[in-house]
Amino acid sequence: MLIQHILNESRNSTLDWRNDEPKKFVAALTKKLGAPDEITDNRAVWYDKDGFKRIEVMDEYILHCCPAPHHDFVYSTIDLHVPKKFVRVLAESSESILLDLLKNEVSARCATLSANAVTLNYVLDVVSGRIKGSKAEYESRIKRLYKNRLDPDPDWWPDVTREVRK
Repeated sequence: MLIQHILNESRNSTLDWRNDEPKKFVAALTKKLGAPDEITDNRAVWYDKDGFKRIEVMDEYILHCCPAPHHDFVYSTIDLHVPKKFVRVLAESSESILLDLLKNEVSARCATLSANAVTLNYVLDVVSGRIKGSKAEYESRIKRLYKNRLDPDPDWWPDVTREVRK
């Protein structure tokens, strides 16, 4: 009963959203993660879920053509200091990598949480020096995600970070 109430609240809050895919995604995340911590007429936000500092679903549908045409509307954010020497290679790797050097945050904007996780792991690998960043390396990781059907969205894997924090 409570779950149904939470789902109905999220649906009601997204009724006026213009884009159907973000609406559906909010419903799926609400079912999996619970009600958003914030919801407005153009975004839903969850904090401290699945290892992300913040997950935002925006009422937008941004065409993105790399590595293949698709639409983005889901943002996932982590805390990470990115030294300035990596800014250019990350910017050239993908427009989906969003750096806030002042707040030491990195966000990924993709169409699924899985693609965001792959994107953020790519950033971590570049910044830690495990790999040399390039557009080709980034795109190969995203292509591998979909080629191998590794993307579990919207049934994202269980949130084990809560158990670790207890």
